[in-house]
Amino acid sequence: RMEVNQDVVANMQTILNLLPNLNVDELVKSMLIKTNDMHMVIYLSALIRSVIALHDLVNNKIKYSLDEDEAEASSKKAKADKGEEEKKTEEGDVEKSGGGREKK
Repeated sequence: RMEVNQDVVANMQTILNLLPNLNVDELVKSMLIKTNDMHMVIYLSALIRSVIALHDLVNNKIKYSLDEDEAEASSKKAKADKGEEEKKTEEGDVEKSGGGREKK
């Protein structure tokens, strides 16, 4: 077992005696104010970040719903155009074959 080194104990006592007194009311109040301010900044930054994220989500939803509407409208138009084209082709076939009437 080692003996206690008195120089180390004296240095520790000197260091602890040099620490400031933290029980002063003014110091306690200022520390509370500072920590409250820091917590408020953290809370506000988290709140702002979540609002911005929600805003981006809404913008994305609007953008993709508009894109889907445009795609749906273009596909309906393409189907309508294809249907008209088929009708014209059928009418042309009927006219070529004699209009569907037999000649006597």
